[in-house]
Amino acid sequence: MKAVYLDHAATTPIRNEVREAMEPYLSESFGNPSSLHRWGREASAALENARATVAEALSVSPKEIYFTRGGTESDNLAVLGCCKFMETHKKQLTLVVSAIEHSAILDPAKLVTEWQGVELVTLPVSKTEYSTRNL
Repeated sequence: MKAVYLDHAATTPIRNEVREAMEPYLSESFGNPSSLHRWGREASAALENARATVAEALSVSPKEIYFTRGGTESDNLAVLGCCKFMETHKKQLTLVVSAIEHSAILDPAKLVTEWQGVELVTLPVSKTEYSTRNL
């Protein structure tokens, strides 16, 4: 029986095109972009070039592009960033999540309801559907 990997949301093999594009940064220009030495400056320049490339593809400013280390950090940044934006603009925020969201969404969502007064609506989920009755 052939095994089939179905958890690509967690981790996935690297496409050959990505591996080839990343190779110089894994073997030659591997410096810490926050460092002041030559390798750090090279890595910083490469990072800013990547940021500009992504920004251009999305038709946004490079200042709007944030690189994170993974899904959990990205999810936290999205939830907490939305709440901070709404707080800054003095607007009430209601977060709507499903009961089966990943803890990277549920944990910060619960946290902001405690310290920012954000309303949290959790949609129930059955085996075949989710319900919007609670909206």
